Amino acid sequence: MIKLAIGELTVHGVDVVRPERLGAEFETALTGLFRDGGVPAHFGQLEAPVTIVVDGPIRAEVLAERLARAVYRGLVE
Repeated sequence: MIKLAIGELTVHGVDVVRPERLGAEFETALTGLFRDGGVPAHFGQLEAPVTIVVDGPIRAEVLAERLARAVYRGLVE
């Protein structure tokens, strides 16, 4: 079992449709990435903030998926 604690999920300057869903959607997306991709042997700590570029309004589930992929990449690289 993996327990990942994310202290804060902050999104600045993004028009999120249904922002109240972002946290739950992010958790679902990140859980799916670990389930499907596994935990690499060199799993580490994310050292820097994750940054992605978003143009225009974005649905919470789409943003959550993009954020989850960025966090997962940061943890496994």
